[in-house]
Amino acid sequence: MRKLVLSVLGAMAITPAFAAETSGTIGFTNDYRYNGISQTAGDPAIQGSLDVAFDNGLYAGIWGSNVDFGDDANLEIDYYVGYGGELTDDLSYDVNYAWYTYPGYDAYDGDYGQLNLSLYYGNASITYGYANDYFNTGEAGQYIAVDYSHPLPNDISLDLHAGHSFGDYWGKADIDDFEDYSIGLSGSFAGLDLSAAYIITSIDSEDETDSGLFRNDNALVVSISRTF
Repeated sequence: MRKLVLSVLGAMAITPAFAAETSGTIGFTNDYRYNGISQTAGDPAIQGSLDVAFDNGLYAGIWGSNVDFGDDANLEIDYYVGYGGELTDDLSYDVNYAWYTYPGYDAYDGDYGQLNLSLYYGNASITYGYANDYFNTGEAGQYIAVDYSHPLPNDISLDLHAGHSFGDYWGKADIDDFEDYSIGLSGSFAGLDLSAAYIITSIDSEDETDSGLFRNDNALVVSISRTF
């Protein structure tokens, strides 16, 4: 996947017909949650990204974060390429493929790819993700999410989210299919992007973990980032 991203960037760089815009982010969160489950054992994470977008709708990027799986995993780096466009004035779409990697993770080879499809209408969106080999287990994992952002005064948004994790992987994992929900606020101040969200999961009480590795209890997640 890394080679694919570099190939796309190289091909576009030598094509003068397409203008490119680059951007990056650096951020901090008190807990890196992925679909409601902590990837840092409930501890903070420093995260960053670098993206390039072309005026024809094509884009590519790289994103990274520290992780904690209780062994020698300490870093996640994701590569992605995608394409987005408008269907109408109010309706737009995005299609991307992401490759999730864990450099230096010798205890287990968890690298895998996922196809993501999104539709946006006004302030609402729906996203579907499909990985045929989730976390390199040989089992498929799927995710569908609905998000809505309602504008409030002073450039603050009320953010609502509902997601559903399902597929063969979750049926054979310790945790069955489950939902994750969140309600939060987000906005910008002094050039910083700020957000706070309270996350709730429907994971059965016997499978709930409220501390340590892969904690999946209800939690308040606060994030701060800067885009440059």
